[in-house]
Amino acid sequence: MAIFDDLAPQVMRDLMKDFGLDASRAAAILGNLGHESGGFKFLQEIKPISGRGGYGWAQWTGPRRVQFEAYCTRNKLDPASYKANYGWLFVELTTTEKAAIPALKAAKTLDDQVKAFEKSFERAGVKNYPSRIDWAKRALKAYTANPSLQPVKVDAPIADDPPVGEAITVPTTVPGPEVLNPVDMTSDVGPSPWLVVGVIVAAVAAIVLKLTGVL
Repeated sequence: MAIFDDLAPQVMRDLMKDFGLDASRAAAILGNLGHESGGFKFLQEIKPISGRGGYGWAQWTGPRRVQFEAYCTRNKLDPASYKANYGWLFVELTTTEKAAIPALKAAKTLDDQVKAFEKSFERAGVKNYPSRIDWAKRALKAYTANPSLQPVKVDAPIADDPPVGEAITVPTTVPGPEVLNPVDMTSDVGPSPWLVVGVIVAAVAAIVLKLTGVL
């Protein structure tokens, strides 16, 4: 059995548990993930239009890829692992992409649910809804074939703190205005010229007074 057929029921169960979804709506998410990653076989985008392209189940691209990788680094997770991919999917669906769940729940049919999740979460340049719907049906079939399969994952997804982006270090003290060292406040250009003149005048006056007998 292909990796998608093995993994899809597990992901669906976690989504149903964590977000109160029924099987159809969980399958709609898997339809999008399956289409984006070739059934979880191609985590790295094969022919990116620009840059590094997408990565992971949802083919996170651009800033979302950077945030996913930072999440993996903070939590010491293998970016290809179940825990990393489901964990970041969970983080986005509870923070920056939380509007996707209400949109998904509002859709009635499986086809509409697939489209609703794509529009609110994936926002793909190329929609290709027939492929996404086929993957959703495949996920639902795999789940239906093993309705009592117990979850393999035992740990709850890492919600992450902070959920998005890197922590910002705030300095505990703010430097004040620069204060000159007392040593630096002394001049290195010599005595004032007026001081020199004053000393000379005083010396001359003293000599004159002494010669005239005043002193």
